[in-house]
Amino acid sequence: MASIEFIQKRVDGAKTKIEKLNKKLERIEIAKASNYEENNPYCYSDYDLRYTVRDLEEAKANLQKYENQLAKEQEKAGSRNVKAINDFLDKWLQNCIEYFDLEYPKYQAAREEYFRKDREYCQRFNNRSNQTPEERKADRKEHDKMKRDFRAAWAHVTQFDHGSLPWRETMVKDLTQERIRKYDDIIERTNEIVGKITDASKLRVSPKGNLDGIVIGEKGTAKVQTIGAGGYNIQCFHFRTLINPM
Repeated sequence: MASIEFIQKRVDGAKTKIEKLNKKLERIEIAKASNYEENNPYCYSDYDLRYTVRDLEEAKANLQKYENQLAKEQEKAGSRNVKAINDFLDKWLQNCIEYFDLEYPKYQAAREEYFRKDREYCQRFNNRSNQTPEERKADRKEHDKMKRDFRAAWAHVTQFDHGSLPWRETMVKDLTQERIRKYDDIIERTNEIVGKITDASKLRVSPKGNLDGIVIGEKGTAKVQTIGAGGYNIQCFHFRTLINPM
C-alpha cells in the first residue's frame, strides 16, 4: 500500500500539471480568437486545443483518484493505534515465530533423510548396469516423487530461504511484515464501513485468542469476528477476520 507521503506527491504533481495545462489552454484560446493568426508564438492549432482539453480532463480525473486514495490512507493513519488489534496481532506473531522455531529442526532432520535417500539413488544411477530398464524407470519415478513430496511438505519452512539473511532472521522479518499487512487489511476493511475509527473500546481479544467485538466510526458501526482457518501446516496461526456493518 502506498504511503501518505507518496500519494501526497502524486496529488501535488497532478495539481501542478493541471495548472500548467490551464495556462496552456488559455494561450491556445487567445490564439484561437484570431483564428491562430495573432498572439500565437507557439504555432497552436485546433489539434493542440483538442489534445490539451483531453490532457486536462485526464489530469483532473487523476487528481480526483489520488485525493480519494489520500483520504483513505489518512483514515487508516488515524486508526493505527487500536490496542485490541495490536494485542491480537502481537500474539499471532509470537505464535507464528514459536511454531516455525519448532518446525525448523524437524525440517533439518527431514532434509538429512532426503539427502541420504538422494545419495543412495545417485549411487544406483551410477551403477545402473545392475538394473534392468524397467527397474531404472521405476527408480527414477520414485525418486522424482520423493523430491516433490519433500518440497511440498516443507514449503512452509523453505519459503524463508531467500535473501542474504540467515533463515530465522528472514522468518522473523517476513512475519513482522505480514503482521503489518494484516493490521492494514483489518483497518482498511473497517474504514470502508465506519470511516475513521472513533471508538474501539468494545473490541476485545477473547479468551480463545480471537479478535471480536464492535468498532464505531464517523460513518457507522461494524462487527468484527475472527474465525480460525485450519488446514495442513497452517492450523497453528491462520485466521480469517470477518468485518460487517451493523
